[in-house]
Amino acid sequence: MKIEIYYDKECPFCNKYTQILNLRKEHDVIIKNAREDLQKLRYFYSYGYDINNGIIVQIEDNIYQGAKAIAMLDNLSEQSNFFYKTKLFQNFLYPILKIIRKITLFILGRNSKINFEE
Repeated sequence: MKIEIYYDKECPFCNKYTQILNLRKEHDVIIKNAREDLQKLRYFYSYGYDINNGIIVQIEDNIYQGAKAIAMLDNLSEQSNFFYKTKLFQNFLYPILKIIRKITLFILGRNSKINFEE
């Protein structure tokens, strides 16, 4: 199964998460810095997915974003954790993580918004 993960390499949290993913043993995993593939970001945007709203994962022809993307990756991991599928994580903690990400990037002097529009 081919899995493409688009994330913000500038974000230390996103970067660490993609480093610890353990999917490569059983799947064809491609991890891409979203800032380097603006054409693909425009493609996702045409289907209603904005990288500025969270990580994007494409599995075959299916696209997932944010907490749902994390939960899907967790499903495919050999060390699955039910926590990522809970309403607590999806509706409360993931949005908080996005806010913390923006604050951290601001403190680090990095732009939290990826501009992919022409």
